[in-house]
Amino acid sequence: MVFADNVMKHEIKRTYRYRLYPSEAQKAELARTFGCSRWVYNWALETKTKAYYQDEESLSFTDLSGRLTSKKKEEETEWLSEVSAVTLQQSLRNLNQAFTNFFEDRAEYPSFKSKKEGQTARYVGTAFDIREENGKRKLRLSKMPGLINIRWSRELPSEPSSCTVTKNAAGQYHVCFVCTEEADLLPRADGENGDLEPVGVDLGIESLAVLSTGEKAGNPRWFESE
Repeated sequence: MVFADNVMKHEIKRTYRYRLYPSEAQKAELARTFGCSRWVYNWALETKTKAYYQDEESLSFTDLSGRLTSKKKEEETEWLSEVSAVTLQQSLRNLNQAFTNFFEDRAEYPSFKSKKEGQTARYVGTAFDIREENGKRKLRLSKMPGLINIRWSRELPSEPSSCTVTKNAAGQYHVCFVCTEEADLLPRADGENGDLEPVGVDLGIESLAVLSTGEKAGNPRWFESE
């Protein structure tokens, strides 16, 4: 949290979404990445669930990450190495967050992902950046041939910390950048002693609202006939 010109500010994260126009070769690579990311998520969910119910073992993100490394060395699943390792790790992190939401009663038990639900791949760190080519800013993704065209509808406020590439049911591609920016805090509604004073509100018929301070808001009676 910082202070500037007597205004309290704090940093927040916001997402900025743009339309992508990948080439045919890039579409093929994205399809491969989407498929591998979805497969890793479902594999990790199945592995974690079976370990808990069959072996009474709770697998952590680190445990699943180690198993994924071994999985990429197996002949049947060596194709996982063809896409960016970052996107596969992010699938594990997404599952880890899904379980956190479940255990904190913010969501139901994680479910398996299907191709119909939409296709996504998340890139962080050095797995992506924005580069200039022929006077235009484009998106570079790890293991992606060339740079992807973006339609810039607005400027980014800062360097993005991550990006998520998606494809919807209409076949359109988008990218969402997560950026950090400063925002002004709303002024405090302090009482006489500098402490916040809660106010109760009671909705009624004769008066639209009655505050615990004694103030009343009259009922306008919009539907009363003249």
